[in-house]
Amino acid sequence: MSSQPIITILLLTLIGLGAGVAIFVISKVLPKEDPSFEEAEKIKDLLPGGECGACGYPGCFAYAQAVAKDRQMPARAPCRPLVQDEEGLRRFEAHLGLSLNMAQLGRRALVHCSGDSPNIATYNGINSCRAAVQLASGFRECLYACLGLGDCAHACPVNAITIDPERRVAVVDWKKCIGCGLCSPACPQDLIDLVPKAMPQYLGCNYQAAKEIPGRKRCAVGCIHCRICVKVSPDGEVGWSAEKDLPCFDPQRSRLAAAAIAKCPRKIILRTAAPEKSE
Repeated sequence: MSSQPIITILLLTLIGLGAGVAIFVISKVLPKEDPSFEEAEKIKDLLPGGECGACGYPGCFAYAQAVAKDRQMPARAPCRPLVQDEEGLRRFEAHLGLSLNMAQLGRRALVHCSGDSPNIATYNGINSCRAAVQLASGFRECLYACLGLGDCAHACPVNAITIDPERRVAVVDWKKCIGCGLCSPACPQDLIDLVPKAMPQYLGCNYQAAKEIPGRKRCAVGCIHCRICVKVSPDGEVGWSAEKDLPCFDPQRSRLAAAAIAKCPRKIILRTAAPEKSE
């Protein structure tokens, strides 16, 4: 009888034993799985799963890992889609044992432009505001006008921003907006701001008179810096931004500036979609 099969069996047995020993040794030497991974899986199951990146992390699991290691992190970098889901948010809070401040989390985007500035040139370049603004600061008569090419709309993860087909200006749907803020840096004109969802009005203009350039001017409804809005707001409903030399509204108070809306000679202080509330 040939000894070859016996030798083969012995070799396979030795190889198997060697592999088993190697696996055992490696399992003892390699670091154990981070226990936060299991917790991150549980947290991820509580998230909407949109993978939008609005929280500043590359995905929902990466965000869940950060939350698993720091349970206070959602207060600093909340999941914006989750904030819109009241029931889901309550489950999330209960699991983490915290309570998030909804007044700080409930933000909405708005565009400081009414879209009334005429074109002074025909633009045939890349269909991007960031590209268009490189050529003579854009093709609008107003240096601070929305160019309407949709960089902000492309950045929005929930399609809350559209371009008005007639005025060619970005428009935000507050019912869809999750306040993620991704649209703001996408605008090269610095026209998009994030405000509390209770903010009742905003300035539909961003014209900064201190930076005027010959040949370029504000549109027919642009702010003329008359400060009437401030004068008729004795309770501080309207303030004045020294940085932009424009009217501003305190986000901490979010008070209705009814007199300013009525008295503005350019009718450029506009109501938001925030519901009216008694003062």
